[in-house]
Amino acid sequence: GAALSAAPPPLRAALCAELLVEGRAAALNPAELAITLWAFATAGHTGGEPYRCLGEALIPRLFPPRGLEGQAISNAAWALATARHENPRLFSALAQAAAANIDRLGALDLSNLAWAFAWSSQVPVAEHPAFYSRLGSASLVRLSDFDGGSLSNLAWALAVASPSPDVLDAVAAAALSERLAEVHGSTALNVGQLCQVHQYQLWLEERGDVAEEALPEALREQARDSFLGMAQLAPSSRMQRLVARELRAVGGVRSVEEEVVVAQGYTVDLLVQHADFGPLAVEVDGPHHFLSEGSRRPTGATQLKRRQLRSSGLRLVSLPYWELNELQAQPRRGRDDLRACSASTSSPCGPSPGHWHGATSGQWSRLLERAVRDDQRVESADDP
Repeated sequence: GAALSAAPPPLRAALCAELLVEGRAAALNPAELAITLWAFATAGHTGGEPYRCLGEALIPRLFPPRGLEGQAISNAAWALATARHENPRLFSALAQAAAANIDRLGALDLSNLAWAFAWSSQVPVAEHPAFYSRLGSASLVRLSDFDGGSLSNLAWALAVASPSPDVLDAVAAAALSERLAEVHGSTALNVGQLCQVHQYQLWLEERGDVAEEALPEALREQARDSFLGMAQLAPSSRMQRLVARELRAVGGVRSVEEEVVVAQGYTVDLLVQHADFGPLAVEVDGPHHFLSEGSRRPTGATQLKRRQLRSSGLRLVSLPYWELNELQAQPRRGRDDLRACSASTSSPCGPSPGHWHGATSGQWSRLLERAVRDDQRVESADDP
């Protein structure tokens, strides 16, 4: 494993080719499969094929009598999430195996497992309540073993999972908040960890009745300041600026502001004031907002931002890159020949420099209307 993670890319490519030989991955035992996944991810290998090959070989060997156990489950999940590998069947099997082995996992393993499932967005609470219930209980028992990094990762992962108190009850949430404050007081959390803590605090607010669960005021303020500081460092994308320019010409759009910081500390790409829809927080979602090249599954980070923005009362609309690609690909038409934009393209890249030569303001208007309808459907689905 260590040798592979340190290997140069040509050697790793050769090893990938070996794994793809019929039956080669299947000859590895469960622990060897897990450590090989970990080694590829640690080395920064981004090709999907070895993960697919190793993952498919792992699925039937996750369970007794000779199944994957303890830390190896956590390592495999972390590797697959780090590689942004999309395979819901594999992640579902890992969640089942993890629930059965959770008492054998240490604090770091629990944290890595929770982060992997949250980031990959392939282990929903509704489908795996047993895992999340056991994760909360096991983490509470081992809370004193968590350091700053593993604790902030756990807190962030729980925030991604669900705003429901079922994921972590009030007593456990209060204990987690207390431990975060204790760790920060003794070792000081870094900026990235404080950003996770801020999103965790927003999660507590989503849950309601946070008086006993809330973080100390000083930690809340420091976490928010770190979150705001990181947001200011992120540059706007060229695609975002081009979309802003096009939307300003759409009928009904009164104004478009770029990079607007809202009350929760998030920065929204565009704040559009619309005559019919009112204020719209528009996110121009490029490929990095999704799990992998060509994927339409948002990462856990993207899902968390969307949900927490909506919880503040904002109407949030997403303009994903594939719909912008399709709009760009429309042939030039007269203004009486308008069509809704299709989401069928699988192009992994954003629009090329320039502008959408064939798109009219009417087509942009219809794209915006579609996005608003999608937001309304999301809100309706979230209503109890």
